[in-house]
Amino acid sequence: MINLIEKHTNNNFSNKWRNISAVFLIIGVGFGWFWYTAGDHTTYIEKYIRGEKLQEMGDVSVENNGTGIVGGDVVFEPILDKVPVLAADSTAFDTDILTADSILVKDVQSGAVLLNKNEYAKHSIASITKLMTALVLLEYDINWNATTTVIGADSLDTHMYAGDIYMYEELWNAMLIASSNKAALSLVESINGTEDEFVVRMNKRAQELGLSDTVFTDVTGIEDTNISTASDIVILLQEALRHPQIQETLLKKEYTLYSEQRQKEHHMWSTNWLILDDPNPWIYHSFDTVLGGKTGYIVAAGFNFVVEVEKGGHHIDVVVLGADSNEARFTEARDVGEWVFDNYTWEE
Repeated sequence: MINLIEKHTNNNFSNKWRNISAVFLIIGVGFGWFWYTAGDHTTYIEKYIRGEKLQEMGDVSVENNGTGIVGGDVVFEPILDKVPVLAADSTAFDTDILTADSILVKDVQSGAVLLNKNEYAKHSIASITKLMTALVLLEYDINWNATTTVIGADSLDTHMYAGDIYMYEELWNAMLIASSNKAALSLVESINGTEDEFVVRMNKRAQELGLSDTVFTDVTGIEDTNISTASDIVILLQEALRHPQIQETLLKKEYTLYSEQRQKEHHMWSTNWLILDDPNPWIYHSFDTVLGGKTGYIVAAGFNFVVEVEKGGHHIDVVVLGADSNEARFTEARDVGEWVFDNYTWEE
């Protein structure tokens, strides 16, 4: 006899749901094939790059709100920085005509390297060291009107003499405008206590900034064992210029100290010739703005210079290490910077 009433068993129940699942699977595959052949497969990121507004999809509401694509637990960072594009008709810059050992030009906004020569070669940096000295000094709660007595051998520089008494602010200006070694050493010893401890912090700060090829051994840069690369120095400059107290000082063209002990004035010019004009520019250039720079020189290093400049609303950093003369470090920085502005376009 045929049993027309199927008995409900666990086996039959499982078979029933397997059959239902198979039906849904077939329907799903068919729908997927239809979507693939007729639909828009553009990904979220592709649509974002095209600038389209994304509609709600499933339980994730996504839209381009100008600051990124945000929806549910999904966040897509916007692509805001435009990489400069080298003009098709540009002529390559021959870096071999430069006297500098290392050259680097980098776009500030995108971080793109626009021109380079030995950017990762290690090089003695001399007084560019003082950018890190300044950064670490700003970590202290300093009363800039307090005074201290200058220390250091006369051979360090002639901007001031041991026994002179100046305010911390005056020493700060002398250190960054005229690159006074005695000013740097006197500030550090007075505020921190020992140069050695201060240098430990300088190297720690370098690690924090990701300066993997940079080592400091003194606070002035007088030792040839203060080592870095053009690639690292760009990062150091950018961090320094983030601090208004550093940037504003680097842009001062001149400064005058008065020694009560010697009853004598001492006038100092900035070591950055790109910002000087008396009455004509010391170094002619076509940049709209110079935003700050620092020089360095000892025999082992040659003539070094790092600077940020702007033209047409675009900012670039330029590093020159090991030029063969004081003037060459500025003219070579100018020449590579102007070549970049002449040969690259920043697409809006």
